[in-house]
Amino acid sequence: MGWLEINDLADIVRLATADALRRIAGETLLTGILGTRLAALGDGLREVLRTGLVTQRVAAPSRLIALCRDLALGPDAFDLLGHHVLGALVGYRPGPDALVRVGGALGLARRELFARRQPASDEPARVRTQRGRRNSATAHYRSTKPPEHLPSPPEWTCTGCGREWPCAVKQSQLLAEFGGARAALAVYLGSCLFAAARDLPGMPLAHARSRFLGWLPRRPC
Repeated sequence: MGWLEINDLADIVRLATADALRRIAGETLLTGILGTRLAALGDGLREVLRTGLVTQRVAAPSRLIALCRDLALGPDAFDLLGHHVLGALVGYRPGPDALVRVGGALGLARRELFARRQPASDEPARVRTQRGRRNSATAHYRSTKPPEHLPSPPEWTCTGCGREWPCAVKQSQLLAEFGGARAALAVYLGSCLFAAARDLPGMPLAHARSRFLGWLPRRPC
């Protein structure tokens, strides 16, 4: 694919935002937390995508961060949201650099939201426990369906089984989700590899390539 004009990139921002919102609207966990704030989420996602695709920068998305704080969105739920954003975007083939920029923005948001969060020393333990239960994607997911095998940065372990992500279960799921579109799947996994390499600087490059890309079938599924 050749270079896209700005108008084309703006169209991708609009279409990918709508696609991501449709995916998110199908998640009982996320809609339960978001409630009537889907329109506000759309504004936040457009900011992420426009910055990554049109202005071609990696920047912390202030609107998305503010909304997630307002909703007390937990890290597992945020990862699920980010999964749907990248999953929607990759279908429009914006190129690996754009995926990396969007993934980088989501990573900055995650660090801003959760990396330094500490419970207030005067907050009752019972309140902290209830808040953790309310915001835990894993707890909500297990109450309705089997756990999602999602990546959990910065360790990049699987939220479903605790193994290195993508685990064997997630590999099978990704092949089904991308419908045999190996090029698009490789781009998505490449952006994940890039982010994981930044989070895990000690990970050997050969192992990283094998872990994220080495399992892809050499022929179309």
